[in-house]
Amino acid sequence: MQIPFNFTNRVTEAFNTRDLDALLALMSEDFHFVDPMTETRGREETRIREQALFDAFPDVKVQMSPVVWNNRHLAMTAEFTGTFTGPFAMGGHMIQPSGKPFRFRFAGFFTFNEEHATHEEVFYDRIALMQALGQDLG
Repeated sequence: MQIPFNFTNRVTEAFNTRDLDALLALMSEDFHFVDPMTETRGREETRIREQALFDAFPDVKVQMSPVVWNNRHLAMTAEFTGTFTGPFAMGGHMIQPSGKPFRFRFAGFFTFNEEHATHEEVFYDRIALMQALGQDLG
């Protein structure tokens, strides 16, 4: 069984080339995103969230690894790599850049309609993320 409309390859290519229009074209107008620190709805809020990632981590890349899927759902693991060079808002706090490279793993679950991703829920360890971004937790 093929992943819905070759989603992981297309989203990886769009994200890694910073093609926000191609990325957003894979998502429904009312796309709903949830992670431990953020919730956004719609393509415009998604555009703002993704652009903030690109601004804080200008060389960020994603590698997605599908785990299980059917025509309506996809569970995957993924890894971000890049360099933290710009301020990044997280959980209502502005985190100052470390200037250091990072590597961070997370998991996600997507839901689809016939043509688009409609929902994404991302799971990660917030402490591990802060450590990956070079933040002092003491």
